[in-house]
Amino acid sequence: MLLKVKYQSTKKYIRLNLGFTYLEFINEVKRKFGLSDAAELQIFDETDTAVEEDILLELVEANPDLCLTVRDSFLGEDHSTPSSLTDTMSPSSDNDLSSQREWGAPTCRNVSSVEVMNTSTTEVSESEAAKEKVLCLRNLEVMMSWKSTSQHSTRRQLVNILASHMTEMHGRIPSRKQKEKYALGIISLFPSLKDPFSRKGYLTQDFLLLFGTETACKMFEKWDTTFKIKIIKEAKHLTQSTELCRLLYAAETLAENDDTSWDSDMACLLLLLYLLPPTAGRKRTKISPSDAVDKMVHFHKSCCSIDEHLRGRKGQQPYILAPGRTRNRIDTFYIVIDKQLIPCQATSSLGAFDELFKSHYVFNLSYEESLVQLYTFIQTTVYNIDINTTDESPRIRELWAKLLN
Repeated sequence: MLLKVKYQSTKKYIRLNLGFTYLEFINEVKRKFGLSDAAELQIFDETDTAVEEDILLELVEANPDLCLTVRDSFLGEDHSTPSSLTDTMSPSSDNDLSSQREWGAPTCRNVSSVEVMNTSTTEVSESEAAKEKVLCLRNLEVMMSWKSTSQHSTRRQLVNILASHMTEMHGRIPSRKQKEKYALGIISLFPSLKDPFSRKGYLTQDFLLLFGTETACKMFEKWDTTFKIKIIKEAKHLTQSTELCRLLYAAETLAENDDTSWDSDMACLLLLLYLLPPTAGRKRTKISPSDAVDKMVHFHKSCCSIDEHLRGRKGQQPYILAPGRTRNRIDTFYIVIDKQLIPCQATSSLGAFDELFKSHYVFNLSYEESLVQLYTFIQTTVYNIDINTTDESPRIRELWAKLLN
């Protein structure tokens, strides 16, 4: 079988026998990329999640078109995340002294009792206290390294240190308030992390920190095996329009040579929009699924100006911008939020949609009104987020029953 592998900036195909082992994969990668036999490598999927030995074969068999990334393994680099911190976009702003004591250890700076009592003249801001708490933790050199280099691996080490301390002090499931205090400490010490549109942002990793590895990987784990075929099957029962027929044809990979059609995964996601069409919403103006498509993904001819498109675009909710020569040959995917471009890490349409959905949580954004039904279904049925507290329409519950029974 052929597998696509990326090492640094180079992508190559490697050939392996069916039922290959982890070691055979690593050895073939070393041979193909001319790496030393002594090189220690780690494998990651398109969501930047570490792929371990017992998962590799199963993951590849379920996603044969997956592009695996191989990186050199450095001492101390750890991709585990003991506990999520929070969305650093919206830290809490409590200013009571008791909240500072919830950190589980005294702050580095000594505050006299006079200062504490005389709050009218001197008050230690919570952001300063949070920052100093972070500075008090062990492995300070890791944090200083992050501040000077912004390396991806060092950032993971920083997060792991803080998450470990948080669970040690507050238990396996810290409260949201406690997690927000740690997040406040991070963004106070490293202000660049607070900018949601910074190119140093790590969208998929931040979602992983919020919800954990199991939740973050659900789209890729469930799509082909649980949802895709059943969505196509249900869409065939809808009233057939020209556009719906075209999407069905593309979803079943029968339109590979049709330059006007999306690839199979994107076509299937758009079929889901037809199964869960827009409702009237607060504006009392109902739009058709075909009109709502552009609010989720917009194809842009690669020869045309992206800046011109952004200037003419209305609305602030996130959507996928897909520049390319044709709809099924996209060069690069972007998430657009309030006219700001965020390059997707993923190279596939399914990966881009995965990042689009996650951007709502990472940046604390509400769903586009015409896509509420679709996103709510993805949230509760695919990712299993807030199942018991989210209002689902009868149509969502009906589709859930059809697809999962």
